[in-house]
Amino acid sequence: MANLLRVKCSCGEVTNAEVGAVCSKCKQPLEFVQDALIMLYRKGSPLGCAAGFGVYLDGQPFGFIGNRETIKIPVSYGKHTLHIASGMNRKCNDLVFELTPENRFAFAKVWMKPGFWTNSFVLEVCDASEMPNA
Repeated sequence: MANLLRVKCSCGEVTNAEVGAVCSKCKQPLEFVQDALIMLYRKGSPLGCAAGFGVYLDGQPFGFIGNRETIKIPVSYGKHTLHIASGMNRKCNDLVFELTPENRFAFAKVWMKPGFWTNSFVLEVCDASEMPNA
């Protein structure tokens, strides 16, 4: 998984692929932005909750992240908003990253925090040392 990047094809298909790969759905070459990288790690979920967490980048669905998975999303320079959701649960404090040529990498981790009535997602900035499979 270390060489795979999370990309979204122009047809809307989201996949983990290597540079130079083609979309599994429409068979068109995938475009990889080479400017900056957002890395997201999902810590283990409590109570055996193994459902995928939906990843939203800049308000657009960007696939799911599984239990103890690390994903790497190549992005262009600029401001990007990261949001996590699962099923009907959308309670999450979004993270906003400003990526520049001087600050090309963003690292974040997410996990589910059990609550009395509902669960919430904890999404926080971390550093590279906290990223398994980086």
